[in-house]
Amino acid sequence: QELCAMSEQKKAMLTDAQRAAKVTGTPPDPGPKPYPLAARVCLWFSWAQIVASIVVWWIYGAGELMEEVDQEEVKHYHNAKVMLLPAMLLESCYLLSSRNNMNQLKLQASEMSYLVILEYCVKMTYYSTMAHFNGGIVHKNLRAWGPLRGCYTVRYIGWSVAVPNLLTMNNFALAGKQTFGEFLRRLFPNLFVTWAYIVASWLGEVVHDPVAGWFLVILSFVAYLAAIWDQVDIILEADPQLRGRNFKIGVVVLKEIIFFIYGLVYLFGVANWMSSLAEQVFYTYGDVMLKVMQASILVVVRNWEDLAELQHAMERKVEAGKEDMSRLFRRAKAPIFAISQEGFVVAWNDHLARVSGIRESDACGKSILALIQDGSKENLKLAIEASWSGISSGAVEVSMRSQVEDGQPVQMLLTLILQRGSYPTSTITAIGQDLTELAAMKAMQEQKARFTAVLGHELRSPLHGIMGLSGSMIESAQDQMQKRQLGMIKGCAA
Repeated sequence: QELCAMSEQKKAMLTDAQRAAKVTGTPPDPGPKPYPLAARVCLWFSWAQIVASIVVWWIYGAGELMEEVDQEEVKHYHNAKVMLLPAMLLESCYLLSSRNNMNQLKLQASEMSYLVILEYCVKMTYYSTMAHFNGGIVHKNLRAWGPLRGCYTVRYIGWSVAVPNLLTMNNFALAGKQTFGEFLRRLFPNLFVTWAYIVASWLGEVVHDPVAGWFLVILSFVAYLAAIWDQVDIILEADPQLRGRNFKIGVVVLKEIIFFIYGLVYLFGVANWMSSLAEQVFYTYGDVMLKVMQASILVVVRNWEDLAELQHAMERKVEAGKEDMSRLFRRAKAPIFAISQEGFVVAWNDHLARVSGIRESDACGKSILALIQDGSKENLKLAIEASWSGISSGAVEVSMRSQVEDGQPVQMLLTLILQRGSYPTSTITAIGQDLTELAAMKAMQEQKARFTAVLGHELRSPLHGIMGLSGSMIESAQDQMQKRQLGMIKGCAA
């Protein structure tokens, strides 16, 4: 009883997956892979930045707002809005026009297009806000040396959404066979730390206390290095057989170069090595031109990949169709063969091999005329020449040599079909109707007719003699009984 109770307890401890694996003999699903070290470091830095930002905000708060904003900078925000609008409308029209096809074909470009639309909408939102509301929320940059300059909080809020979205677009090109959800889980630490260092770098500029501010700035740059480390791991994890792998990695590397330049501009602005106007101009047109250009490249890459996938799918269907046709060719209940442009046999089906006694391995590579009886060679040759010229030759009757026991030639009525392709794949397929039995029946009927003619000739001559002789005897006979009997003989002969 104790042993039975222990066994039941062990069974109860098994999960459903383990039970299924035990029944089917397949190993249970191990579940999602654990994060590598670089991803875990990103998660640690993400939480460290969030906690540090909350504590600094709670203790010191943000700095004062700017009383006046440089209107030259605001003009560039209007330009950015104008430049973004056509790109956003163009991408929206593309998505709407191809949405049905994307959904039917289950292409990945639709997901990328949605992300690009989100990128444009976010940028359009914060640049419209900055253009129409005099920069939006503009804090004083308390970490910058030299003249007072503004820190555009609305832009940082937009970056906190647009930059992780751009990261998703860049890295999803390396997803390979993974679903969007599976790859997003792997990418989450990188996205999380990116969002966190954007928030920390903003708060580091506007917080009152310089020590706390510089701590957040330094922490955000260290977190950026952790994000680069994780990005390298993601690149190394990409499938070596991924289509266009090197090009996609190059796009990701381009993204990192752009982000590095953004970091340098941030530091140059803090160190007062770059004017406030130059810094804002770079951010503005960098967002519009560099990042939007990169997003467009990613959409082109994904569409190219989808088109390549469609091409492979079509090629697979064509190959499957060829296999089906080859199967039908071999199993057809009619004699079929194919010849090349040089007149050599390239295919020979099973039915023809059975009725002719010539195996496919023996027939392939030989001239078709060498397998045809002498009386049919000229007709077949003319029909083949007409078919290569694109002229329908109609049906042609041929007699093929046979290697079966009775040695009778195979009589066929052939229809020639030209299968065009790039040289040397063009062939003529001959589909035949077996006339052997019909020819045998025709020969039997001819023998019957000859026999009937001979038999009729042999019988008609004596009967005619009997009829003539009996007629003469009736005329000369005197006895009525004798006449009646001779009449009966003449009537039977007639």
